[in-house]
Amino acid sequence: MQRVGSRRRRLAGCLFLLVWALVPSQSWAEAAATAPCDDVLSVEPMAVATLSLDPHEVDALRNFYRGRGDRCAWPAAKILSLRAVLSRAGDQGLDVARYRPDLLDPGRGTLSDTARDLFASAMALRYARDMMFGRVDLHGIETDIDVRRPADDLTAQLDAALAQPDIAPWLAGLAPSAPAYRRLVEAYRRYRDRPDAADTDPIAAGGPLRLGATGPRVAALKARLRRLGDLRDGADDTRFDASAKAALAAFQRRHGIAGDGKLTRETLAALNLPDAERLRQLVLNLERWRYFGHVLAATRIEVNIAAATVQFIENGRVGMAMRAVVGDRKHESPTLVSPALDAIVLNPTWHVPVSIVEKEIEPRLAREPDYLERNDMHWDNGHLLQASGARNSLGRIKFDFPSPFAVYLHDTPSHNLFARQNRALSHGCIRVELPRELALKLLASQENWTPERLKTAIDGGATRIIAVPDGPQVALVYWTAFVDEDGTVEFRPDPYGRDVKLEAALDRMTAPPRGAVRLAGVRK
Repeated sequence: MQRVGSRRRRLAGCLFLLVWALVPSQSWAEAAATAPCDDVLSVEPMAVATLSLDPHEVDALRNFYRGRGDRCAWPAAKILSLRAVLSRAGDQGLDVARYRPDLLDPGRGTLSDTARDLFASAMALRYARDMMFGRVDLHGIETDIDVRRPADDLTAQLDAALAQPDIAPWLAGLAPSAPAYRRLVEAYRRYRDRPDAADTDPIAAGGPLRLGATGPRVAALKARLRRLGDLRDGADDTRFDASAKAALAAFQRRHGIAGDGKLTRETLAALNLPDAERLRQLVLNLERWRYFGHVLAATRIEVNIAAATVQFIENGRVGMAMRAVVGDRKHESPTLVSPALDAIVLNPTWHVPVSIVEKEIEPRLAREPDYLERNDMHWDNGHLLQASGARNSLGRIKFDFPSPFAVYLHDTPSHNLFARQNRALSHGCIRVELPRELALKLLASQENWTPERLKTAIDGGATRIIAVPDGPQVALVYWTAFVDEDGTVEFRPDPYGRDVKLEAALDRMTAPPRGAVRLAGVRK
């Protein structure tokens, strides 16, 4: 009997060695590193209390573990990879405390393996959702918005990522991939990490600065411009010279102020804005980018409402840029992402909106009975129309795309408005500075649409609709902080108060137990 038992033990040992030789070493390492635990959802109540999980997060966790038979999912090495990524969430303008990387520390002996596994899944899903959808649903805080969200398949993504040898690539790929987002992240890090300002005192108000002016006020101005990166010439620090004037003009341009090199009241206010306020703008725009980033196409027409500009972006790079006129504060331009620009209308007719008829045209008719005739307007079955032509408010070209708000891009007979610094002047639609150039770019793939042919078609006066097959996506966005392709960091005011609403929504978010969620790096 002893010999039989000995043979069986030797045979079992040989079989074990054979199986060990056939199974890849990675699989054995994974098996050895994954805690042999099950019934993970039994610790759900503790996770909800400790991590302040919301109902959506609880449902996602349940779906994830039920799909795995309620067994643990995380090898120790992958928990460490996750913890490293969550510890660097601040580099994206996020609050590290929201993701509790401290609870994933293997040296923390107060958590069971089961609890640490569920905590890892919960925080991985929270981080993934924040990176792919944003922490705040903008549909909940804005009224005029139409942005379709990407599919919420994060539990399936997490399950697939855990099946790979390394989870780091999935985590790295959650952030928006657009170059503009990456540039904004780098700008945020530079602003966050630069030394505390030595020139914190406000630059004093005073009279105009003329070339050759000297004194403490000039010295303070040049010190501020040098610290902000606009002045690189280390010449006489007490004299307002040509280099200082050029630097001041550069500062003005990147803050949406007329670049005349004059120390105006508006310029002085921008110069004296605390660093924390600029950091706040960067954080808020990173948050907005995460909401939009996964639905913006690499090729698109992008209207930045806050800056009143239009860009034709091709494969992530700016191919054309121009000024725009956007909605004023009483008629805000909506935020939207439309699938494609589908038509160009030459010599369009304007169907005057009822609100404009009632609030503007009817009162004017009471004072000017010939107003309609003078502006080529007439009634048609109860609708007020403006005939195409030189007086038409849409100009000579209109760009159509699907929108629930009936907005579009168009030309204008009032091209003088593009010279203004404040171009929030419309009823919500977008007037473009270079409509003919934009039309030719959109028609470049169609034969025979030369500048001459386009001019002839417009001069002919007939209304014509030109289909644009496979037209680019159209996005109306709201960036109050952005970085140009040459690295210039630009800021704009918050004309519609949307930054204020977003910050308030972030402050209302349920905070983890370690303290309230705050804008990263911003001193309150």
